[in-house]
Amino acid sequence: MSPEDGLHQLELNLHPNEASGLLAIEDGGLLRFRGWDLGFWAVLDEGEIQDCIALIGHREGLGMGEGWEIERLRALPEGGRPKKTADAEAIARRGGLVYAFGSHFGRKDGPLQPKRGFVARFREDAVEPSGLEVGLQIYRRSFRLHRLINDALREGGPELMPLREATRRAFVEATVRRGREEGKAWSGMVREGDYPLNFEGAAFREDGTLLLGLRFPTAADGRPVLVELEGVERLFEGALPEVRGFLVVDAVGRGGGMAGVRDLALTRGPEGEELHLVTGNVDSREGKSVLVRDYPEGKDTVATHFRCLLPEGGGSGCLAARFVREFPELPRVEGIAVSGDRFFYVTDEDEGVHLRSTRLLAG
Repeated sequence: MSPEDGLHQLELNLHPNEASGLLAIEDGGLLRFRGWDLGFWAVLDEGEIQDCIALIGHREGLGMGEGWEIERLRALPEGGRPKKTADAEAIARRGGLVYAFGSHFGRKDGPLQPKRGFVARFREDAVEPSGLEVGLQIYRRSFRLHRLINDALREGGPELMPLREATRRAFVEATVRRGREEGKAWSGMVREGDYPLNFEGAAFREDGTLLLGLRFPTAADGRPVLVELEGVERLFEGALPEVRGFLVVDAVGRGGGMAGVRDLALTRGPEGEELHLVTGNVDSREGKSVLVRDYPEGKDTVATHFRCLLPEGGGSGCLAARFVREFPELPRVEGIAVSGDRFFYVTDEDEGVHLRSTRLLAG
């Protein structure tokens, strides 16, 4: 990215320094109380969800390259002591409710972990401005969304990249075996023939349906896959949402043969709903990643921002995407948000978290 892009960079310090998603704050009262002219919600992926929601704000009257602050939300789980959660990867808004999603995945060498399969939400307008305190609802019934989406993939999903042997053993066989041998209540929810799912992006459409971006699996030709869910709020009412369809997006950056979603953002343009997505490698190259070893064509895919128009009415299909910009030196672009006339990106690098901004591109 060149200097004329208007790129600014801020290093954030709020342990744990592992940001995963970004969403513009819309509550004007909260912004005014803090003295901010714009702000973002961010999720951090190293800890339990009640400890891993942060606010990033920009001090009113200062230039974009200065005046940034970061604070932690004091989220209080409702309904007593919740089950353990981990690995928040996406954040999205429907009306006044902000939703956070766990990856539903596992460690780099497997197996899948129930604590990563959560959905949480809070009311943005209920955040107490001085103490930044709010009640947090947490849904964590093990592998319910895993089962729902795998069944829908099997019944009518796109053709997927075949599940290779090491990945199958590490994430599916090992999870099935653990559930059976340890007598887990969720035993049977993960089955032979399933795909391990890794949620990394989320955005609500104007009609209230939710787009979930998968980092894994991808379509058979390596293109990233979106799942469209109707009624995600039902999780907090004792019921399940419905899978409305799957979208395969022509959004693979250079340097690789497959790409997974890193984050999603939605805007309204003159032609309709426009989806912005960052895609990249199927797993980070650090550590003992089974996916990276099993799918080397997805190891070095350059993190890239694409945009595409969404079809009206939902349903499955393929989406053409237009290139916006790439990040060849930043493999860990973890979040994207839109505020005013700018895109904002959150990245992990040099054991820190950086917020970057650039002006929207016209046309």
